[in-house]
Amino acid sequence: MTSPPEILFLNDFPPSNQNGGTVLIRRLLSGYPPAKLIALTDSRHNKRLDPNSEWCSYHASLPYVRERGRFGLARLMALLNLAFVPFIAFYAARLIRRKHVSVILSVASGTYFLAAALVSSRMKIPWILIVHDDWVPIVSSFLPLPRRFFSFLMGYALRRASHIFVVSAGMQEMLKSRYGVDSELQMPAAEPWDVNPGPDSARTPGQLRILYMGNGVSAQDSLDLLISLIRQETTKLTGLESVELHLCTPFTVDPHPNIKQHGWVTESEARRQIAASDVLFLPYSFAAEDRPVTLASFPAKSADYLASGKAILVLAPEESTIVQYLGRMRCAEFVTQLDREALVQALSRMATEEYRRRLASNAYSAWDSNHNIRRQQERFIEVAKDLAAKKK
Repeated sequence: MTSPPEILFLNDFPPSNQNGGTVLIRRLLSGYPPAKLIALTDSRHNKRLDPNSEWCSYHASLPYVRERGRFGLARLMALLNLAFVPFIAFYAARLIRRKHVSVILSVASGTYFLAAALVSSRMKIPWILIVHDDWVPIVSSFLPLPRRFFSFLMGYALRRASHIFVVSAGMQEMLKSRYGVDSELQMPAAEPWDVNPGPDSARTPGQLRILYMGNGVSAQDSLDLLISLIRQETTKLTGLESVELHLCTPFTVDPHPNIKQHGWVTESEARRQIAASDVLFLPYSFAAEDRPVTLASFPAKSADYLASGKAILVLAPEESTIVQYLGRMRCAEFVTQLDREALVQALSRMATEEYRRRLASNAYSAWDSNHNIRRQQERFIEVAKDLAAKKK
């Protein structure tokens, strides 16, 4: 059996617990031998790294211009970071020669994946590209250049990738229709669960604890609807004595006795909060400007939700990727319109423990089939070995 090849992780951010994308990469690479991993990232994320973590054998970081300032200065800084791409590629090429790298790995985020496209094409090194989000609308929102320019850059990168992983069927379809490239579906994944709720999670019958975790991006209108229901105690119409909403978010809302705010929590604390809850809330925006996100993205926390053995409540447009996928798996309660009464009725159905248990059982089956990180780690190593062998 051949050993895994040397990989250069050429990416803006290193694996960490900072957000959904960094967590997904941390989980994927935790199954790869650290002695075979070399990393080149930008310096702004170094403080997020665990100093005791030995996730790679060598880690270099390059300067990053902070995109801050008034009167257009922030956009100018962003342009400087984009102009820095050829230098990143040059530095990466030297690292590849010195460390005998066989495969490059990047995420389509920031600018480092553009450098990876350049150096991979120039040096004929196989390149694995992971696509979590639609990069074009994100970057064009703050860089003063035509959107078609970023579409060209994205197409250039995609067509030079040796293998592409995507997080959702919607993203897979979008890349095929817009850029004509094939990709492999590798949805957000998590480890098996072994976390129990804390002693403060005990509740009497008639109480329901709902948890929302996230930053509210492309979800604020749906989240606001649930918060307003809790504030107005509309949920008493469901026959429940009380409904608590717990928020693990970087933002705060106005205080209310039935709204508990925990701030932005660590991954281990997030798991404890999930284990202590009855219902996990997964909202998406109904706004027209957020439609590209709802059609193609898939939240990283969904893997933990599915693995947790808890019922999931989705408030999102019917055409969204998350509704289409979880609907096929029959593992969530859905509200597909931004409607107060529809949400109250959904909460009433979820008040029944037997119904929640049935949803949770289907959710766990979906996790085992499509979101098991150990299977994804094995597949990633298999792809890396195959690409390295073809290079030789």
